[in-house]
Amino acid sequence: MITIHVSPARGIIVTGTGPEHRRLLGSRKRGGLGLRWANLIEYDGRHGAWYEPNSRDRHASEHQDRMEQIAATLRAAGLSVTIDVTDEARSAEQIEAEMYARASNRARIYRRRAAEAAARAERHRTQAAAATRGYSPDQPVLLGSSKQRAHERAIERNHSHTRKAIEEADRHQYWITRSRAAEHLKQHRRDPRATLRRIDRLHEQLRRIERSLSGEAHPQFVERDGEVVLTDSGNPVLEWQPATGDYRERLLLDQAQLSGKIAYWQDVLAQAAAEGVKIWGPADFRAGDFVLYLGTWYEVLRVNAKSLTVPTGHHEVGRRILRQGDNVDRAGQPSRATGRLPYAEVQGRLSSAEAATQFPPQPGH
Repeated sequence: MITIHVSPARGIIVTGTGPEHRRLLGSRKRGGLGLRWANLIEYDGRHGAWYEPNSRDRHASEHQDRMEQIAATLRAAGLSVTIDVTDEARSAEQIEAEMYARASNRARIYRRRAAEAAARAERHRTQAAAATRGYSPDQPVLLGSSKQRAHERAIERNHSHTRKAIEEADRHQYWITRSRAAEHLKQHRRDPRATLRRIDRLHEQLRRIERSLSGEAHPQFVERDGEVVLTDSGNPVLEWQPATGDYRERLLLDQAQLSGKIAYWQDVLAQAAAEGVKIWGPADFRAGDFVLYLGTWYEVLRVNAKSLTVPTGHHEVGRRILRQGDNVDRAGQPSRATGRLPYAEVQGRLSSAEAATQFPPQPGH
């Protein structure tokens, strides 16, 4: 019997199928349902199952239409189908661990492809050299001689294999680059600066979901006897309508997942701090200090909860230090333009005294 399993942890997977169901479940171009096969999926001790791409970590109600479509198609083909819906969800640790495992597998595959491309490039280089063996590199084609056509064919073979060798060398470099990116995925994701930015984004998403749950994100007009109620000033009266039904269940799942991710990445930050990595924050700065960003020291004008206010202008690139008094606009006039520098982008700090010692103010400033 074919079973359609639906859960946040696994998304939509279809088990109990055989080779004869490939056309029915596979590519849409061949009239199938558009599912994909994966040997790595394990269910009830068996490896291999059909799955719906990008269906994981979502509430089962989001898959209702797709689930019914798959079931109806299979039943129309005379197959017996059951549907198993659960609320099993993945933790943030499981999501990251699976991501790193897939990246490791991709890196291994890319390394193999790179080695195969390098071997093909070497074969073509060897064949290119063999094609013109016996001919001196500076020997011209002897027009009208009995060996003219043989010499021309040798040059053509040499050029053909040389072009193919160059293409395979480029392909080798491409797969090497892909493999390095996959190998360093964990390092990049756990970088403290990237982690700080990720936590900020997760908090923003969480606030958006909380507003939707409470109804603040979508206030509704208050109606009475079919008419919108107005205030004394003529403005419509609004009220919050909290999310209900399946929509609320989806938001609660998203809220739980986001809370788990925030806790996970905060633990990653705490671990980095314990290992000696500096995590910058409001407590590290005060107005008058200088902050390093992309090779330039900026004067700190204001310390905010999530960022530093610094001077900014068109001439700041390439400068070693930028004080507010030195800031000018395109016309050369004093400028008060400022920008925000998130703490995740901070690369260093100097006190005002240290900055004055390392970068003495120029005369006239």
